[in-house]
Amino acid sequence: MHQDLACGRPPQQSVIRIGHDAVDAVRQALMSRPAGGPVAIVADQAVVALAGRIGHGLQGLGIDARLCTMVAEERTKSFETVGSLAAQLLAHGVTRAGVVIAVGGGIVGDTAGFLAATYMRGLRCIQVPTTLLAMVDAAIGGKTAVNVVLRDGSLAKNAVGAFAMPELVVCDPATLVTLPPREMQCGLAECVKHALLADAGLAEWLAANAMAVVGKDTAAIAGLVARAAAVKVAIVDRDPTEQGERALLNLGHTYAHAIEARHDDRIKHGEAVAIGLVAAMTVASRLGRVRHAQVESLQALLERVGLPTRLQDLVPSPDSAATLRRCMELDKKRAGKGLVLVLPEGPVGSGLVEAPPEEAVMAGWSAVGAA
Repeated sequence: MHQDLACGRPPQQSVIRIGHDAVDAVRQALMSRPAGGPVAIVADQAVVALAGRIGHGLQGLGIDARLCTMVAEERTKSFETVGSLAAQLLAHGVTRAGVVIAVGGGIVGDTAGFLAATYMRGLRCIQVPTTLLAMVDAAIGGKTAVNVVLRDGSLAKNAVGAFAMPELVVCDPATLVTLPPREMQCGLAECVKHALLADAGLAEWLAANAMAVVGKDTAAIAGLVARAAAVKVAIVDRDPTEQGERALLNLGHTYAHAIEARHDDRIKHGEAVAIGLVAAMTVASRLGRVRHAQVESLQALLERVGLPTRLQDLVPSPDSAATLRRCMELDKKRAGKGLVLVLPEGPVGSGLVEAPPEEAVMAGWSAVGAA
């Protein structure tokens, strides 16, 4: 049994297939719509076994499937990696009629998606996410991007990218079986974000069932992916290229990306998002958009599912609030008036706030332990 969700509108539409065997799903996709020549499987080195099974399944159909691997680290999500992969595709004879199949977490999905969007001005793309975070968020909606390393060594997260919807996203809970608990918890951070945006009942579900998800209960994972993905799909359908509402999916991310820019060696994306959610909720409380009790409720939920709520939970000596505040200036939502934050509003929901008071912005940093 599997469940399908449609994301976007034809001709730029994805099918999100939840619960289906990944190898079989990719085979079926290329049987129903064959590639015109070799296909490239871009995979995280940590999941080459799965990528190899996908490749073997395609070769059984007479498809020339070439495996290209990459290290899934924020600093390899770069132009250099995309250039290296493109050179491999050229050497393998992949043409505009080919397909890129991304097998891995969000870093691989973003990088391979950007490769597919730009190689020979655009190839078909299939995403096979192998982390919970990618299944509920990163692989959905067609955002692709790479990071840029700045002169001081900081990362400008997702500074260069393109919107390019994958034709298929295969969310197979069995691919998570070897994922460490920490990575499972990172995915829960994006689920908490989706609960804050549009599904109050999801927060209650997470409080009761998060440990089953972390424990790799496939039925619980499939149910969570379907519910969390539905929140993102609804928003992407209304605003596919982030002209307005889709920016709300960045709740907590302006703070999170600043944290990652300085501490990408210690803090994973989902953990940064969890801390960023606390900071954003604190700012919202300062501005009277939510009650202070909601800040406490969020902190309790994150702690219950095993996520950090302060920088010191992961970094003994985090950067100063002033340094982290400067990193926020790289945020893509910046407008003519300066910083733009996505802030919660009421029990469920959020909105964009231009030029929030600096005191409130810094209160957010203080709440998560930045001095």
